[in-house]
Amino acid sequence: MNARRRTGSGRFPGFHLQASKLFWAFASALPVLGLAALNTGNNALYLALSLALGALAASGALSRHSLGHLAAALEPPGDIFAGAPASVRVVVRNSSRWLPAVGVVCRLRGAVGQVLVPTVPPRGEVRVGLQALFPRRGLHPLPLVQLEVRLPLPFFVKAVKLSQPGELLVFPQRIPPGPPRFAGLVFRDVETARGNQQRGADVEQLREFRSGDDRRDIHWKQTARQQRFIVMERRERSLPSGYLVLDRQLPRRGDAIWEARFESLVSEVAAAAQARLRRGAAVGLVVGSAVTPPATGSTHIRHLLGQLALVKAVGPGEDPLPSALCAGPVYRLVEGK
Repeated sequence: MNARRRTGSGRFPGFHLQASKLFWAFASALPVLGLAALNTGNNALYLALSLALGALAASGALSRHSLGHLAAALEPPGDIFAGAPASVRVVVRNSSRWLPAVGVVCRLRGAVGQVLVPTVPPRGEVRVGLQALFPRRGLHPLPLVQLEVRLPLPFFVKAVKLSQPGELLVFPQRIPPGPPRFAGLVFRDVETARGNQQRGADVEQLREFRSGDDRRDIHWKQTARQQRFIVMERRERSLPSGYLVLDRQLPRRGDAIWEARFESLVSEVAAAAQARLRRGAAVGLVVGSAVTPPATGSTHIRHLLGQLALVKAVGPGEDPLPSALCAGPVYRLVEGK
């Protein structure tokens, strides 16, 4: 006999059925009641036996009806951080025209805890809150919602699992912020936070046009005078040290210990960014070769946290930092540290 039969659970069309302890007590008492009715010919015992069997059938039909008309949907939660309990709202709907859904229990698959849903009226809905925990950052599929019906008589637990379309973005784990490490970038043409181009610093010298020069630097008066293209060479401009720089190259790729330490490093960068942005200061982010210009505000916080939630470690030389990086500390893992 397999485990499913031993626990009295089984799979039925559209739902999962599991016998409760009360059912086994009822099933044990039913033959005794039947034998007593046969041996004594007592009409009251026959009536009690009929009522017991009828209640079992009616309870099964009603609970099956309730379960067949229930649906559930997860409402988009707020910000979710790895390793921290998150409140998830579930909308439970009853499509039955006449009967309310009573005794419904809602739980999230893979999460600890459950909640008893208040009576859902016919063609109505009820919202309930559950706690979920996501141990790792990144994109996660929405958890399955499991609805269970135990009434009118709790002889069986009937359950249905409802898949939820979509994904959740889980931000890096929250940790106390340490001393931030800020670096700067050096560009000839500086991209502003709005995506526009800001021309470089003062003109340093005039020289003949070379392949690769920006045509916007052509000095047209000197070009017309000398009958050859002359460009303005600009002095490089150093941006303020407002960048958090994360080197996602590991000394050894595929090493579980290095990858675990990289997760801690990502959380450290996220904590530093949040602490500075909440004070109203602008923060930029460099992750590998990708550069996000400094900005402020709650939208920028979510943007940086989203980048850090999705960052993946790579091997040596796979995604080097930009050459425009100037002096300043970098968040990186190296051998011996």
